[in-house]
Amino acid sequence: MTLSCDNHCVIEKLLQTPFSSLSYNEKLKIIEEGAPKPNLTLHTKVKSCTRHFNTSLYEAIPWLCGCDKLKKLFCWPCLLFSKEKHVFNSAGYNDINNIYKSGKRHGHSVNHIACLKEITLFGKNRRIEFSLSSQYKQSIEKHNEAVKQNRKFVGQLITAVCFLGSQGLAFRGHDESVASVNRGNYIEVLNMLARYDSDLHNHLESSTAFRGSSPDIQNELIHSVSELMTMEIKKEISKANYVSLILDETSDVMNKCQLASVLRYVTADGNVEERFLRFTDVSSDRSANSLFNHALEILNDFECGPKLIAQTYDGAAVMASQHAGVQAKIREQYPNAIFVHCYAHRLNLVLAQSASFIKEVKVFFATLSGFRTFFAKSTKRTEALDSHLRKRFPSIAPTRWQYHSRLAETVHEYREGIENLLVSIIEEPEEWDVETISSARGLLSLLRDFDFNFMLKIFSSIFPYSGALFKILQTKRSDIAFCNTKIDEFKHHMQRLRGGFDHL
Repeated sequence: MTLSCDNHCVIEKLLQTPFSSLSYNEKLKIIEEGAPKPNLTLHTKVKSCTRHFNTSLYEAIPWLCGCDKLKKLFCWPCLLFSKEKHVFNSAGYNDINNIYKSGKRHGHSVNHIACLKEITLFGKNRRIEFSLSSQYKQSIEKHNEAVKQNRKFVGQLITAVCFLGSQGLAFRGHDESVASVNRGNYIEVLNMLARYDSDLHNHLESSTAFRGSSPDIQNELIHSVSELMTMEIKKEISKANYVSLILDETSDVMNKCQLASVLRYVTADGNVEERFLRFTDVSSDRSANSLFNHALEILNDFECGPKLIAQTYDGAAVMASQHAGVQAKIREQYPNAIFVHCYAHRLNLVLAQSASFIKEVKVFFATLSGFRTFFAKSTKRTEALDSHLRKRFPSIAPTRWQYHSRLAETVHEYREGIENLLVSIIEEPEEWDVETISSARGLLSLLRDFDFNFMLKIFSSIFPYSGALFKILQTKRSDIAFCNTKIDEFKHHMQRLRGGFDHL
């Protein structure tokens, strides 16, 4: 079949996309359309004459085809099926003077004969895929459907894992047996999803090989999600110009010392990100060398050591020591990594330590905590507090100054209501036990004591400013100039209070 060779020349396409990579239907269509045999404007100078291309050449050499755009001749069978490259299936032939000689030599080659056999037999024997029995085809379709359902099911497992992880909920329960009333958050979430998804319900009820609820599967899914998140963090860090390292240690409920590792950086779109990486048990060794090796391992793992410009830890000597602490060892490796002690932590230490060295202030906070203890110790007292004030006393923590501030502000704001409640408890002895009445008398005398009210007035003037400063210093988007301004404002406020005790 003779075809014109235009901008959509099949030969040019085959040179770019091999025939073997096409689908069966595409191959069959090309072979059925036949070799393109255009009238080429091709000539070769021979001594005193010029030989021009003639379409009769296609009849003399049946396997020959041509591309008008490339101005070249090709072997059609070899162009389609040959695995060996030669001039007739890659570069093209354009020597009209020697075409018969070269064509005869190529036509007798083993590779050409094999390709001629391939193109002759192609499509005459039906492919085995089209000869499959209908039963086998149905089994394939059934298998594909099962794969689709399994992928959907695994996706729901991952959804449950991500939900529990984002909410900070425990995965497993004490008893995960079928007879258990509460089988743990993970299995219960799956059961809840199954109520609205019949496919998931059938899978959980009928599956014998893979239910996805075993502890090993849960751990594998958690590990897989963690690895994927870590990979995304590494991608972000690879595009960041500067990175800072944050380490902090605390004891968990099992009394193990857990070291939290965080990387802070600016993403490519300008957002400031703080990415928590992991908890590491450092109970056995909390020396500077051990923590330094841990920090170095993180920097190497995330390939951000040369980008490290800042490091921040708590004020412990093993971390912050100028000569032998972790920060000093890090700076030996990365000189640009300046050490920054958390300003909110420093403010907490300054206020807490200052208060602990003043006897009257120390006594004040010790007695202040008695209000919360008194009402939290009994459900009846708590109910009375709710009905009279509709406000509960916040909890306190010895290492968090702002927790004391919440308690002091609550007592100062609801002082009159608290006094009335204590009076009602004392005046109704038949409704309360002896311990409650005795404790209420003590707290009432505190509320009417000059020294207690003096301290309450002072700290109720300080805490709103210190609380706002705590919040600002722990906001990741606050710039340094703004933080310094707020610190100066707090200092000026403290100086004004110091000079106004007579008025107070």
